[in-house]
Amino acid sequence: MNAEWSHKVIAIISAMLVVIITIGSVYLFFDQRSFAREPMTPFTQANKVTLPNYYKENMVFQQGKTITIQGKTSPNGTLTATLQSKTEQSSQTSSADDKGRFEIALPAPPAQLKAYTFTISSGNKVLRQIKHAYVGNVFLAAGQSNMEVNYYDYYNTESEERANLGNAADVTDLPAPINDTHVYFLVTDHQSSEQTQDNLPLREYNSNSWLPANTVNADYLGYLPQYFAEQLRSNSPKIPIGIIQTAWGGTEIARHMAGGDIYNNHVAPLKMFNIAGILWYQGEQDGMSDDMALAYQYNFSTLIKQYRRLFDNSQLPFLYVQLARFPGNDDWAKVRQAQFVVAANVDGKDSTAMTVSLDTDKGTNGIIHPLGKEILAQRMASQWKAINNNRTVPSGPLAQKAVSRHRGQVAEITFREDTANGLNVRRPNYSKNATSKNLSRATDEPLTGFEVAGSDGVYHSAEAVIQDDTISVFSDAVDDIRQVRYLWSANPECDTLLYNSYHLPASPFTLSVLNDES
Repeated sequence: MNAEWSHKVIAIISAMLVVIITIGSVYLFFDQRSFAREPMTPFTQANKVTLPNYYKENMVFQQGKTITIQGKTSPNGTLTATLQSKTEQSSQTSSADDKGRFEIALPAPPAQLKAYTFTISSGNKVLRQIKHAYVGNVFLAAGQSNMEVNYYDYYNTESEERANLGNAADVTDLPAPINDTHVYFLVTDHQSSEQTQDNLPLREYNSNSWLPANTVNADYLGYLPQYFAEQLRSNSPKIPIGIIQTAWGGTEIARHMAGGDIYNNHVAPLKMFNIAGILWYQGEQDGMSDDMALAYQYNFSTLIKQYRRLFDNSQLPFLYVQLARFPGNDDWAKVRQAQFVVAANVDGKDSTAMTVSLDTDKGTNGIIHPLGKEILAQRMASQWKAINNNRTVPSGPLAQKAVSRHRGQVAEITFREDTANGLNVRRPNYSKNATSKNLSRATDEPLTGFEVAGSDGVYHSAEAVIQDDTISVFSDAVDDIRQVRYLWSANPECDTLLYNSYHLPASPFTLSVLNDES
């Protein structure tokens, strides 16, 4: 009995020793790992913070993207950024470098109509607070006056009305401004800089806050961006919209490119500020000279890449309007051709999309700022929604190739595949009562606007026949067609236009005709 009891005691003691040794080994392992870790950055009290000047009341942050907050504070200062509402919160802490520069990557909380409170603090000390900040979709509205044109700057007095509308229309023909307190906007002033800046040159009315686009303020915002916002809000009423309008009338594209004096303080300050897309309407100034018109395709393609690089998003939606009808020379048509080529060289799943404007001016093609901005906005909003939902982007027919048929007597035009469905002839509605719903109607009239040229380079009017998803073009005046073009004029006047199943018009273009043996 004593021997059996002794064996039990020895077994119990052995088991206890195993447990003790195991616990000790685990403790030693984790203790060694704790010593191997890098020491935590010590807390350093910050006493100040400087943010870009567009951090104001009513600002909108981009949903679904990390909110990158950049600025300056005390050297090595520890900062915490917080977005908080009654139901949602996002917070992140970071430290500045020895020069006080900091960057905080704050996960974006969900989009909602209710305001968040945005706070930058250091320990228990609040350094900056915005009591009403929102999370939604933010857009940059850039370019020239047709993006900028609003009631306040362009039609507010009788002299401004006459200067901008002439005899083509009056203020009663203008669209009523939107009234939506969940659309917030900033507008930049006409000030440029030779050096890159951290702040935007904001208009005086934006000195304290982003403004809601209500009946009091909407007259300050361009018609095109405000109606674009309205389209998105009608589709997604629970998501706020932010607009940063940097457009500047009478400016050539070079000034908007990286290194340009407008880019330096209208675009560069927004680096790393995530947005949902760019709205662009520009090119009128470049259509005033042959040199600028010929350089436009390269400059425009480069600008798109530069802006996407600035916002660190290679697939950032870039939606632009092709130049409207306006009396001028071939340079205007050359800019349109450059805009066409940029669109034709991408596919229907790309995040670059062009809106053709030739049928939207309501008969006001004699003025530089034609009516119909709300129609353009509807088309652009449809494109953005398609991109956002990973669907094929709506576009009018985009010609890709012209091939010689029947020994050069016919040129057969093919179109980018996703734009060639349901080719048809329609008559545009150029009356003042035109809307997106009644903008054109089907017709049995012949398709017009095509011209062809032979080896002598002289263009002649041509007949055009739709054959499924192609167009056959021919003329009795040209036996061997070498060139074909469509609506090649600054101010084309045609009774009928080419459309597709989207009820969107074809872009003007010019193409060289390839041999059918090619």
